[in-house]
Amino acid sequence: MRLELGSPPEDGDLYNAFINALYAAGAGKGTIKMYSVAIREFLEFVKKDPRKVTSDDINRWIIELSSKAKDNRSRSVTMRYYVIAVRRFLKWLGINVKPVMPRAKRKEIKALSEEEIQKILASARTLRDKLIIKLLTETGMRANELLNINISDIDFNRKMIRLRVTKNGEERVVFFTDDTLDLMKKYLKIHDGEKLFQMTYPALYKAIRRLGEKVGINGLRPHMLRHSFATNAIRKGIPLPAVQRILGHKDIKTTQIYTHLILDDLEKAYREAFG
Repeated sequence: MRLELGSPPEDGDLYNAFINALYAAGAGKGTIKMYSVAIREFLEFVKKDPRKVTSDDINRWIIELSSKAKDNRSRSVTMRYYVIAVRRFLKWLGINVKPVMPRAKRKEIKALSEEEIQKILASARTLRDKLIIKLLTETGMRANELLNINISDIDFNRKMIRLRVTKNGEERVVFFTDDTLDLMKKYLKIHDGEKLFQMTYPALYKAIRRLGEKVGINGLRPHMLRHSFATNAIRKGIPLPAVQRILGHKDIKTTQIYTHLILDDLEKAYREAFG
């Protein structure tokens, strides 16, 4: 669903008016943060009325961003998202520009095998940590979505969770297994509070990283467990559009990045068979 941002004001602070329009239209927190930073940095660079911006202004800014980036991948991804944000802002103002669109290099996707997931679960000493790993690897939810689950969002009979705080601001439903239901019931007997998990993102990140280090998986992070769910779901035969909906992707092209890992499986099987 494309956000309807209305019309810009005739005068005044156009930057703040645009950000307020994003809030009013229901844009996700991540989107608003990225747009805020990108547009603010661009306006500080160009130092002119945004209604007078040209494609060349944006191209010069891209070169400036490129010189500051720490590595090639982050440079390409950052520039692409920033240009998209600025172009959307200018289009809202009625300014039609066609700057260079930096090509984003494909992000390396790291996913765990089911065997590795079982090792991590075995290394978890608390019900909380076991439940976190089970939910992230069975639902593909994002870390922030996990941390915003209220117990009232869980349907224990149908074994599903309604995610109300999502990246794009749209609610969706994810499902979990009987094993996870049993684990959740045990956890809730010793847990008190409205939220399922009373912890911050840094605490979650550290807990998952420690679990990975126990079994020799360095650099384990929450999003890698999301990748693992997506990859294993496709391997098990869940149709790509269904995986897209479970993950909450707007565009199925985003979900398709996981298919190259499945192609790796096919190639390995072929090489083993034919040498």
